[in-house]
Amino acid sequence: MRLFSKTYVIMSDLRVQKREAIFSLLKGMVLLVLFSSLTIDANAQCKRYTKKYCLPALTPYMHNGQLTSAVLNPGDSADIEMTFNAGKEYRLLVCNQEQIGNVQFKVLDKSRKVLYKSNPKDANPSWDFKVDNTQQFIVQLVVPAMKKDNQKTNLVPNGCVALLVGFKE
Repeated sequence: MRLFSKTYVIMSDLRVQKREAIFSLLKGMVLLVLFSSLTIDANAQCKRYTKKYCLPALTPYMHNGQLTSAVLNPGDSADIEMTFNAGKEYRLLVCNQEQIGNVQFKVLDKSRKVLYKSNPKDANPSWDFKVDNTQQFIVQLVVPAMKKDNQKTNLVPNGCVALLVGFKE
């Protein structure tokens, strides 16, 4: 009888461990789905912000049809490679939500030589230029780091940053 009792206890422990493992796996899956839906929602809000507040600033240039936008945090940076076709006039516009500060941008050629650098004091900076030959440039976006004395809570704000390209024939 004693052997049967030990076997039953071991089997019971295994069932409990299996149940806990399944519960842990399900909890992880729920968190993954929740995180994914929040990310998708943030990107959708960013696209709406870009269409409503940023696209009008391209006038009189015609938007190239690409929405390059992302939700970024203070201190983040991004490099975006873009091709510009010969004989066209372009406007590069960086547009962002106020809570992350004035996003700066640089335009670099393929050898990483700086062709243009925005003024850190400018909100939503832009650069108008013309290319004689089709070229690839690197547009480097930098969100300023947040100073601790400006931060009222431990929460770090994030915000939408959009890089728009307009052109004239």
